[in-house]
Amino acid sequence: MRESFESVYTDWYPRVLRWARRRCIDLHDAEDVAQQVFAEVWTHSGRYCPLRGGLGPWLYGITAHKAADASGALVRRHEGLRRLSRGPAPESADSCARAVDRLGLVGHMACLPPERREILFLAYYVGLTQPEIAQCLGLPLGTVKSHTRRGLRSLACLVAELP
Repeated sequence: MRESFESVYTDWYPRVLRWARRRCIDLHDAEDVAQQVFAEVWTHSGRYCPLRGGLGPWLYGITAHKAADASGALVRRHEGLRRLSRGPAPESADSCARAVDRLGLVGHMACLPPERREILFLAYYVGLTQPEIAQCLGLPLGTVKSHTRRGLRSLACLVAELP
């Protein structure tokens, strides 16, 4: 089984990656999709039925579904940004000053792990609630709360170290 999988992977990976690149919004997602396709082939090889068509169409179908999932996740992830761009402009100088203060934290947020940075961004820059973030990112609410708490704790430590 392992030898036949290696052969399929070697022969088909370049085509699967090319298909994924055509279907994904983000090129990095395309590489992930190609890997997911072969993980699916490895774990569910029993689903392949040569009577329904060749190996190529089966791999293409898996690629199309995985790419659609990846692109949909990217769109959902950035729904908050679209809402922000449609929002009203700040009404007072105080709200502009608060925005400038928040921008000072951007450099510190770059030090956070990507998932915590994204959650804090959606919460404090876009204004989403924790349940909205959980729904947007497809995460359990408890995970969003934990990442928020840990991210804020990390930011507090970083800011406390400032001269």
